[in-house]
Amino acid sequence: MAPTAKHLLPVAVLVVVIAVWQGLTALLSIPAYVVPSPLNIWHALLDNGPVVANNIVVTMIEAVLGFVLGSAAGFVLGLALSRSRLVAMSLLPYVVGSNAVPVVAIAPLVVLWFGHGILSKVIVAAFLCFFPLAINTYRGLSETPEAFRDLFQLYGASRLQYLLKAQLPHASALIFTGAKLNATYAVIGAIVAEFIGATAGLGFGMLNATYNLDVPRLWAYLVVSVVLGMSFYCLVWAVEQFGFRKYRSVHK
Repeated sequence: MAPTAKHLLPVAVLVVVIAVWQGLTALLSIPAYVVPSPLNIWHALLDNGPVVANNIVVTMIEAVLGFVLGSAAGFVLGLALSRSRLVAMSLLPYVVGSNAVPVVAIAPLVVLWFGHGILSKVIVAAFLCFFPLAINTYRGLSETPEAFRDLFQLYGASRLQYLLKAQLPHASALIFTGAKLNATYAVIGAIVAEFIGATAGLGFGMLNATYNLDVPRLWAYLVVSVVLGMSFYCLVWAVEQFGFRKYRSVHK
């Protein structure tokens, strides 16, 4: 499939979905408080433009900081797990167990401990971003072919040279897979934390719309959240494609 068709196909599907959605809501006379039409959602977005824009900025800052903090911590731990068998045996079960903790359970505690400010949202977002990168980094670095290790030992390379020139290029695909997951998880974590306690942000806007029974505005916030998550994902994808092309070619 040509690159143009590959990129246009999702857009075409979206256009069809919106057209069918708009047509069905009009044809079946579905009230806006049940399922708003795309036009209802668009008008709600325009009518609340400045407030929505401010909430987007707040959630975006929280998500970016949570992404950076959680991904950095996950990468460092994944590196430590791959470098030491003792560390892996000691900590890996707890790393896996942390992924089983529901974010809706941990978020109220974090807000209670760190208050209603930005810090609690960043921590919840970082918590969600921690596991994918830790496990993917560990797996990617641990699965480097033994032939690479033997070759580097033969040439007297240091452990740092082996890490930078063999392990990281080989693990880059898995590491970026974890980073792309984190791009959406960071948005989810920030929004969930905003549900618990916030004065701004997309989660706060959703709660406000729900309390006021403003369903079109609620859907507008949902659409904006999806777009924000997809934008973060595409940004990480672009960094992988263009910023780490050398690593990708080595992996291939």
